Amino acid sequence: MVIKSKAKVLDISGTKTKKRRVVDDEVPVVKKKSTALAVMEEKPKTRISKLNTKGMRSIVGDSAEQIQQLLEQNQNESAVSLMQKRLLQSLVDVLPYAEHAIRKTKGTRGVYQLNSLITSVRELMIDLQSTKDKGALGDAMVEKVIRPLFLDLGMMIVQEEQALASAIKDHVPPEVFKQVRAEQRASTVRVAQGINKAYEQAKQGAVSFMQG
Repeated sequence: MVIKSKAKVLDISGTKTKKRRVVDDEVPVVKKKSTALAVMEEKPKTRISKLNTKGMRSIVGDSAEQIQQLLEQNQNESAVSLMQKRLLQSLVDVLPYAEHAIRKTKGTRGVYQLNSLITSVRELMIDLQSTKDKGALGDAMVEKVIRPLFLDLGMMIVQEEQALASAIKDHVPPEVFKQVRAEQRASTVRVAQGINKAYEQAKQGAVSFMQG
């Protein structure tokens, strides 16, 4: 591309493709740098766990960094839940070794270790069941207390909408009433969507609170 000054630009036609010959003081254009916004790459998370799992077989170890990141982000409930699962999975994985030692030595070795592992498994199962029961209690509370309140609120809004429509119907022309009614219904839909969203948030919050 060129910027023309007062000089002429000559076209020389000799083949199918036209060539342009710059004459006198044509000045080449300097392309401007793009002003497009650069896409910011997400900053990689700083690794917290110092565990080196190379050459190690560990169920808990494989999730150590994930658990650490959840704790760092204050997602304690998710971190505890994941930790409980991985601990139980680890115990289930190593239980066969203790059982095998007992069978191999005909009960002379491994009995204490097996009993300790079984006790730990039972405690973890109780913890998991307790968390599940608390979540179920929170869910029941939502269904019996919070949900009826939201339903009553929604019904009240619908009734008020109908009452308002009846009140203005005889005071405006039919075409105006039709437009007002359409806007009124659209507004009610938006309010209903907001109520549904608030209900879902309240439900999740109640269950999470009970599990905590």
